[in-house]
Amino acid sequence: MYLIAKEGPQLNLLFDLKEGDEWIIGRDPDEAEFILEDDTVSRKHARLIRKKDGIYLENLSLVNPILVNEAPIEESTLLKEGDKIQIGRTTFVFSEKEAEETPKKIKGGYDDIFESIETPSEEPKEEIKEKKKKKEESHANAYDTIFEEAGEEEAPIPLSFLPEAPFLLKVITGPNAGAEIGIEKGRSYTIGKDAESCDIVFQDLSVSRNHARLCISQDGEMDVEDLGSKNGTALNGTPLTEKKSISPQDMVTLGTTSFIIVDREAPQETIYSPMTPIYEAPKEEALPPAEEAIAIKEEEKRDWKKEPIPSKFLIAAISFAAIFLIVFLSFFSLFKTKEVQIAKKEPTSHIEKAIAKFEGVQFSFNPASGKLFLVGHVLTAVEAQEMRFKIGEIDFINSVEDNVVIDEYVDKSMNDVLSSNPVFRGVVIQSPKAGKFFAMGYVETNETAAELGEYLTINFPYLDRLENRVVVGENLSAEVQALLQSKGFGMLAFQYSNGEVILTGNYSDKMEDSFKSLLEQIHTIKGVATIKNYAVATLPNAAAIDLSGQYQVTGISQYDGKGYSAILNGKIYTLGDVVSGMAIQEIDPNTILLEKDGIKYKINYTR
Repeated sequence: MYLIAKEGPQLNLLFDLKEGDEWIIGRDPDEAEFILEDDTVSRKHARLIRKKDGIYLENLSLVNPILVNEAPIEESTLLKEGDKIQIGRTTFVFSEKEAEETPKKIKGGYDDIFESIETPSEEPKEEIKEKKKKKEESHANAYDTIFEEAGEEEAPIPLSFLPEAPFLLKVITGPNAGAEIGIEKGRSYTIGKDAESCDIVFQDLSVSRNHARLCISQDGEMDVEDLGSKNGTALNGTPLTEKKSISPQDMVTLGTTSFIIVDREAPQETIYSPMTPIYEAPKEEALPPAEEAIAIKEEEKRDWKKEPIPSKFLIAAISFAAIFLIVFLSFFSLFKTKEVQIAKKEPTSHIEKAIAKFEGVQFSFNPASGKLFLVGHVLTAVEAQEMRFKIGEIDFINSVEDNVVIDEYVDKSMNDVLSSNPVFRGVVIQSPKAGKFFAMGYVETNETAAELGEYLTINFPYLDRLENRVVVGENLSAEVQALLQSKGFGMLAFQYSNGEVILTGNYSDKMEDSFKSLLEQIHTIKGVATIKNYAVATLPNAAAIDLSGQYQVTGISQYDGKGYSAILNGKIYTLGDVVSGMAIQEIDPNTILLEKDGIKYKINYTR
């Protein structure tokens, strides 16, 4: 007999029921014989029992029901051939026949890897042996050491062994902002927060375990798709409903985390500056010796200060000055971007002023594109509308990507889920402050409280912002009972219901002040909202339990007008002595008062 997984994350998993009479299915390896790695499965989820007429299935989980043929089971159910059983996210089929494929046996008793039965080959046996030998040699070479034997020259490492990734995934917002991850061509990357099943892991509570998949072909073409995540995947602010192609610099958003892909192989732009032209003066023709001597004498007679500057030199000087001015202005213009960066402070201050009222909201603004990115929490939908209105009045914002969570919607959805489970109907989720959640209410036992904690861990999306203030009834009752005993009011009875303590019974009027102090201390116990006091102050004799029928008093003695000793059932006892575990407190005329564990007792007699 077998359970064979036909659908879900545990596809092809097989549970062998041929040996043994009882099996537990669950997530806890210490408690279960058959283990399911599924966060929707309880630690002890189901029990299988072999009886004379077949295998019976029982549900052990209070949170997630078991479906047999799409119907939940409430009692032990006999399994029949072909029954479909849904446990967590996996659907099994019950069969009494041998499975077509046999699971690969490993330590632990299960694995989801199957070996297909090989079909006989028509090749000659010698060729089969030769292929098997080559396969073993190739396997042996695959696990050789990377170090050469002593005495051999070390071969140079080819540059292709150390390639730099052609693409770079750069995280720009979220808890992992600033992270950079190399991306190869011809690969597919699963992105999420599950370190065991994902290639790229983001430590972000708004990211699902397996959130999205990024695929890059050998030609560098990229596409992204959502894997059914809770918060969805957006491309440039538009939610994805199917696989989409992306290009470098496109923004992909997963919850509160956003990233872009940078192409390292893209050509880089270069600033070109023309070379400064060099002026060459034309060569003058040589003069005859006689004319040259006359020219020299005339030159000596001239006053060079009064000589006009030749136009060719003026043109050269003006050209040089113009070129210098152009180069200087071009060089100076390179530093204008710094002044623009300083001006970014002003738009940031406008945005900070607009969202100052909403302490749970953070933002990131890109002045170049005018795009505003918002993340965080607000209490109500009215606050969200008010925030969007104020941001809409800022004229330099071109587009807004709004990832702000409305807490009242989170409260409502979680309370609807909790109220559907009878065990948790006394528990509610409240948000007194944006981004802050409280689990309030009452459960009966510590076991139910543990189930609640596990349920919230799986289903509540903002677990790091949740504070558990749920009261456990059995712990509170024990605390109230211990307080009554320690204060001497063990004779009183009490009940606890929905934050209200009800006190009944009688107590001595001599303990009136102590009783008022007791009520104040009960008010301080966590989970107690109100106290209804039906306890009545009476005379000490009336408040005590009467034991007169069990003891016979044959005499008493007094000292200074007060009772000092008494004869009970033929034995003499004095004040403070213990009778059947009860200490004698007072010996009054006609009455002896005793106490045990805070409870008062009395013995009436007639002198």
